[in-house]
Amino acid sequence: MKIKYILCLASLVGGMSLLQNSAQGQSESPQERLNAITTDYWLREQKIGHAYSFVEPIFPDYLYKGTREDFAKDAAYFAGVLAKLKNIKPNKLPVSAQTDYDLMYWLATMRLEATRFYDNTFPPVTPYHANSVGEDFIFSHLALSNAEDLQRYLGLLHQQAMRLVAYLDKLKYLSNQGIRLPKAETEVAMGFMRSFHRAPSSLPYFVAEERLVKIETEARMDFQRQVSQILEQEIIPAYDKIADYLGGDYLRQAPEAVGLGQYPKGKAYYRHLVKWHTTTSLSPEAIFALGMQNVTRIRKSLDSLRILTGFRGELKDFYLFLQKDPRFLATTPDEVGIRLKGHLVRMEKVIPQLISTRTRTPYDVRRLPLELEPAMTFGYYHTPSGSDSVGVYLYNGSKLDQRSQVSAASLAFHEIMPGHHLQICLQKENPTLPAFRRNLQVNAFLEGWGDYASHLGTELGLYQDPYDYCGRLLMEMFISVRLVVDVGMNDQGWSREQAMAFMRDNVIESTEQIKTETLRYSCDIPAQALSYKMGSMRLIELRNKYQNLLGAKFDVLRFHDAVLRLGCLPLAILEKSLDREFGVK
Repeated sequence: MKIKYILCLASLVGGMSLLQNSAQGQSESPQERLNAITTDYWLREQKIGHAYSFVEPIFPDYLYKGTREDFAKDAAYFAGVLAKLKNIKPNKLPVSAQTDYDLMYWLATMRLEATRFYDNTFPPVTPYHANSVGEDFIFSHLALSNAEDLQRYLGLLHQQAMRLVAYLDKLKYLSNQGIRLPKAETEVAMGFMRSFHRAPSSLPYFVAEERLVKIETEARMDFQRQVSQILEQEIIPAYDKIADYLGGDYLRQAPEAVGLGQYPKGKAYYRHLVKWHTTTSLSPEAIFALGMQNVTRIRKSLDSLRILTGFRGELKDFYLFLQKDPRFLATTPDEVGIRLKGHLVRMEKVIPQLISTRTRTPYDVRRLPLELEPAMTFGYYHTPSGSDSVGVYLYNGSKLDQRSQVSAASLAFHEIMPGHHLQICLQKENPTLPAFRRNLQVNAFLEGWGDYASHLGTELGLYQDPYDYCGRLLMEMFISVRLVVDVGMNDQGWSREQAMAFMRDNVIESTEQIKTETLRYSCDIPAQALSYKMGSMRLIELRNKYQNLLGAKFDVLRFHDAVLRLGCLPLAILEKSLDREFGVK
């Protein structure tokens, strides 16, 4: 009886607590309840190592491994978030918070939907996939100021080793279901995993001296010794085990075919990824058709340019000329960087005509780590971090005889100014955005803005040289072709050979580059490449919309500054937010 009494008393106290919490929840304003949801979401993302802060990185308690348990926890969490959001009426929120609500609702919906596809999700053991989830970003962004920081960092290294073990377990589980990476991608992944078998001091997890200036010399040396030990005894062997597994029976049994469509529920998973990366409700078929239309249009423009330059020969001969003529080839890796920087100097002089806001963060252009070059066509923008306060575009400096620099101007504008560097750093520096938005990356906006930034070079007169303009059109062709071949291989049953043939007909990239690109679309990060063209087209459409509606009152500086101030948003939410900005109903 005493036990039953205690249980009843506990239930009564618990019930009173729930009533108090409920009453407290009712007394809070819609804004306060929304803030609580978004704050909790962002803290959870960091604590489980699923995301990191560009602004104030914190040590996670756990590194997200993508296990079945992780998926189940995500499902419960985001179902709960949606339930809470449905109890808030958006029209009761201040205008400034309505975008937060729309964004949080979209994120929770998409993340809940993603939990249905555990059996379709490969672990990030391929180059682009690993880079896209920021495998080493958490480690490189953390500040190390005291003894406690050092111990927590060592704990994270142990967890990273456990995460790699989880990746191997997931590969084995999927393989037992008959789901394996395609053979060509398996070979790439095997080489990528093997690339971590090197000196600990050269790995991204090692902590350089400049990050430890607040640590006394003896403690610093002991810490670096312990880091090296964990890398040698746990992390490097874990990478080796994945490489060994991929190179064994897995490789012999891996399919020749590429694309998600070959797997059970693969097409459904691809449609989810299309929604996630494009932030639209367009079907793969509709995106494929858009890609075909754009390819046809751009081919006509390129052929007109061929005639304008006085080139004698057909378009395919013109392509070969743009690939092989010495004026379009760099002779050293450093020359690639010099060309990119030269175009940025020209952009810096004229960009105030279209964009008034500036970032405080400096940028640079550097060569990719050598181990990444074989698997990457171009490179990528690396955000400022704890180990490097500069935003850097890392370019591919290998096989220069196969890397035409005709698109160097377009690439520089896309990656640095006014592209990724400007947009990402302005978002990071914007104190008016809540934390979860300051650190958010939405591909359709992120990559869409990058290509839109490249497009602005035309308006600013930076492609007056016909070959620079060829480069711009070729870059646009490249991202339009992606709409065709990404959907083709993942949804339409295209073989990789079909995709490569289509690319050879329409882009000037080398055979090696086309090989890495087709693997990127079909095996590494399917649907991500759709975001570039889909995002830039929508930004152009939105600019035209407000220009037509506002007429003489339209101010391009205000439009661009508003887009940049809002930060990364799904495209439909961006439009709703801009409608409020410009008083459009």
